Amino acid sequence: MIKNSGKTLFVLGAIVFVALSRLLPHIPNFTPVAAMALFGGALFTNKKSAYLLAFAALLTSDILVNTLLYNNYNFINYLAQPFVWAVYFSFGLTVFMGISIKNKLNIKSVALCSVSSSLLFWLVTNFACWPANPLYAQNFSGLINCYIAAIPFLGNVVGDLFFNTLLFGSLFIASKKIPALVRL
Repeated sequence: MIKNSGKTLFVLGAIVFVALSRLLPHIPNFTPVAAMALFGGALFTNKKSAYLLAFAALLTSDILVNTLLYNNYNFINYLAQPFVWAVYFSFGLTVFMGISIKNKLNIKSVALCSVSSSLLFWLVTNFACWPANPLYAQNFSGLINCYIAAIPFLGNVVGDLFFNTLLFGSLFIASKKIPALVRL
């Protein structure tokens, strides 16, 4: 996973913490999901582990959110929706972004990937919503109307920046306070 076992425990703990934080009341689209993917991608040396942990955390938190918060929710029907696959696809792209900045972790690269992954998520998921939504015509104009209606959901940019700052900032602070435990 990660060469340093202290860092491994820190990253795993942080990912579990932010995944569980989805169960707390929060502002719509102000969630740690993309930050969790970027953080795991950037810090796990094994790419398969980065994807596996990120998807396991997302799936587990989806199950908890949909069964605990939305009582009697049919999770199988949820997973069958194209929108959900767009969410997971976007999430995978965010892990890939994290992997791509692994060797150049700095404020600029994390901020750029954070904003890029937020916008990519917004573009991909709203594109996936458009064909099945009867509110929008199935033409270019309908797609544009779908994107216009989704502008309020761009709050994910702020949420992603917040949680990326929390995750990467915590790791940076921990690496300064306990260098033997968490080496960057």
